[in-house]
Amino acid sequence: METEIPMTPAKPLQSDQAAPDFAKTLLHVAWLSILLGIVMELLVLGTASGLGTMPGVGAVAADTVQKVSWSTIVCVGLAIGTAASKARIPVMGLTGLLAAPAGFAIARSLHGGIAQAFGAGVAAAGQPSALLLAILKGIQYGCLGVAVGWAGQRLQGRATAYVGAGLITGIVFGGLTLALMSPLPVAALISRGVNEILFPVGCSLVLFAAETLGKRSSR
Repeated sequence: METEIPMTPAKPLQSDQAAPDFAKTLLHVAWLSILLGIVMELLVLGTASGLGTMPGVGAVAADTVQKVSWSTIVCVGLAIGTAASKARIPVMGLTGLLAAPAGFAIARSLHGGIAQAFGAGVAAAGQPSALLLAILKGIQYGCLGVAVGWAGQRLQGRATAYVGAGLITGIVFGGLTLALMSPLPVAALISRGVNEILFPVGCSLVLFAAETLGKRSSR
């Protein structure tokens, strides 16, 4: 007499569950990155206003477009690395290494186009070559990707770890960028320093917030 083997319901594939969650994470990163770009521009404008060097409308529009596009490309690029479960740390480093130069080139091009449309001049004095800056940004955000990936896996994804990763990379590479651009007027040095140091912190927090929101929505 044959015995019937009870059939257990098939479990959903992990990839089927991960795809919607990853898509939600990228969506969260996208709108948080746009918000980050706007906040960074407001911080720079506040600093410039306090120093009595408020730029014109054309310069503000160009800088805002530049920051929003740069923020979106870089942060989304880093977020793509979170999809890799086993090799997350090196993948996040690689995506940061690739996304930052691309984001730098696109943001720089948009900035020049908007500034030209408004008839605003683009300052070139004290600027190192675009290629050198793009390479430096690639190394910086490759390091940031590794640091954030490590913080997410080894430090239970604590917000303070994300902030620390962003702050360290911002200070090290931001300081190097400012050194390459020197000499700069005091007002320009302070405004640029605010952006160079605080943006990596903001991008790290965008990734942290997006992952947190993604986990909550999947429950």
